Amino acid sequence: MTAIEASGRDNDLVLEEARVLAKSYGLGEDVSLRPLPQGYANTNYALETASGTFLYRICRQKSEDDLAAELAVLKHLEEKGFRAAYPIRRDDGDFISTTPSGTVVLYSYIEGEEPGLTPGTAGEAARALAELHGIEPPESFDRDNFVRIEASQELASRFGDSVHGDRAILGRFLEETARLRGLLGTEPLPRGLIHADLFPANTIFREDRLEAIIDFEECCIDSFLFDVGTAINGFCFVDNTLESALLGRFLRDYNSVRPFNKTECRLLPASIHWGAHGQICWHLDLLSGRKYSRSQDRVHELLDRLEALGALDLEGLCALDD
Repeated sequence: MTAIEASGRDNDLVLEEARVLAKSYGLGEDVSLRPLPQGYANTNYALETASGTFLYRICRQKSEDDLAAELAVLKHLEEKGFRAAYPIRRDDGDFISTTPSGTVVLYSYIEGEEPGLTPGTAGEAARALAELHGIEPPESFDRDNFVRIEASQELASRFGDSVHGDRAILGRFLEETARLRGLLGTEPLPRGLIHADLFPANTIFREDRLEAIIDFEECCIDSFLFDVGTAINGFCFVDNTLESALLGRFLRDYNSVRPFNKTECRLLPASIHWGAHGQICWHLDLLSGRKYSRSQDRVHELLDRLEALGALDLEGLCALDD
């Protein structure tokens, strides 16, 4: 997810850094950079070399320790044959490089595009997510999800009475937090390795087929249902409105790979709230460090989404055939 859009001068500086770094991969100096669509927390380029094209990612938010944990998970997933973009080692065996513009990791570049929202793409994403949830995490990986309902009050308290002058956000956020607590209850849920940010922008499709899931920087150990709700918010809403055909396909296809247990089935409606709430927490955490209008707009959009969900028969929409 990037908040920094490089100017032409910045791109020139990054290109010089990439030329230097390319030598440590044995890629030569004849390289070029092509900016890729921006998210919220990283800056991505296609690094084109005589040896092929690679994803050149400047990691602007996570620490090197966090990156190392993410790369360990990716190594584990590669061994399991999961569809993802995997990091490239330098000639000295390391993955992580430091440049004046930030920490850099090179990944395999997978041809494809961000998908449109169709029942087919929703089903592809759902099956891949279920496959991920069937993979045991690496033994050494125990990172908790930093997005937690229990931390919502502390998160809100970072702002005083407004989010960069916007007084409408915090009250609505805490109201939705209280509503979500009531919806989820306290029953234990199946847990394991989750992606925690499965949105269309973090997938690569080719001809409506999923080629890879990317951007595992938020991966952690948490309830699978949180991951399901997050992905539903990514693949099943069009113009901020839940589309029943997309939701039905997503749930059926996920369930065909990893069947939901009875508690998860009952809480599927709550998971949709949970996924939107988690995204709000992510953006508020970013906003607690600096003003960023794109994130503020996204928070309002998600709060509107949560209010609109209250008028829907989510229990009926989430019902799975026996």
